[in-house]
Amino acid sequence: LLLVFIGLVNIYSSSQASGSAAILDFSNRTGKQLVWLAAAIGIILIILFVINPRLYEGLSVPIYLFAGFLLIAVIFLGVEVKGSRSWFEFGPIRFQPAEISKISTSLMLATVMSQLGYRISRMKDFIITAMIILVPMMIIVLQSETGSALVYVGFIFMLYREGLSGWLIFMVGMAILT
Repeated sequence: LLLVFIGLVNIYSSSQASGSAAILDFSNRTGKQLVWLAAAIGIILIILFVINPRLYEGLSVPIYLFAGFLLIAVIFLGVEVKGSRSWFEFGPIRFQPAEISKISTSLMLATVMSQLGYRISRMKDFIITAMIILVPMMIIVLQSETGSALVYVGFIFMLYREGLSGWLIFMVGMAILT
């Protein structure tokens, strides 16, 4: 919360050219950020205290598939922003499905990896895990949104902790670099 407050102060100080403007003026950047902050805190409280955690496991597959559908749909129906066709635009609000995809991929991986008998060293489990990560990542790359796709590389740390061979990670990394 302290970092969020510091960010709001920075937004306020950088967006005010001259004169004093009210921090609660919703027509400026600070006011808009306050609206998003209030909405985010409300959603966080609902997720933590209202929704049953078992619901996530049951809905991980539909959420993952829906996020995949959105990733494909944005290629055809989205608007181009800075050379990347990865945003939906609904009036004044822009929405990037890649952000939902990151969360849904994490939920899907948690569901698959928590199954009884799962071992990443087994080829079948490794391929399923790799496909869960690589499919949305490649669709995001097709949108020319490589920055969002790079976030998926972070799953390597989790896979290493789960038992993925460090040599395999090293060899793949070397193949990418060459």
